[in-house]
Amino acid sequence: MNIRYYCEHIAFRDLFNQDPMKIVTKILTEKEEYIYNLFLKIYDEKKQAFPYQKKDFKIEKAAKDQLEFLIINLPEQFMEPTLCHKIVLAYSFNLDLYQYFTVEDGNDALFGNYHVLCAWIEGNHVAFRNLEKEDEEDLPEKIYDIMMVN
Repeated sequence: MNIRYYCEHIAFRDLFNQDPMKIVTKILTEKEEYIYNLFLKIYDEKKQAFPYQKKDFKIEKAAKDQLEFLIINLPEQFMEPTLCHKIVLAYSFNLDLYQYFTVEDGNDALFGNYHVLCAWIEGNHVAFRNLEKEDEEDLPEKIYDIMMVN
């Protein structure tokens, strides 16, 4: 398994689902430093070279009605299909509702370049829709619609 895939789809997701309050608090206080150090630790534990720098990670915040979003922009280097361009932690203020979303690389020789909005729901990987670059500007709106319907 690709170590970056493991970080994005398993290790970080599991940490968030185990204690969303802790992870949200860590990101809000430590910002990119937290994500960088988390990924670095996982790479070190797996005895893999870590090819990224702190500047390769960027955190953005957004809100829509009763939901807040932490948008984690991940390094663009060494991308391949199923790796994440972004991870979005969506949550209500009191964290009674939260969800782990990914914006994944879907580049394909047949279908060209595109991104896919996905989530891990009850242990299952669910692809919601393909995204154009301009769709990513409305990411909180799209995720809000998904969370309020499901």
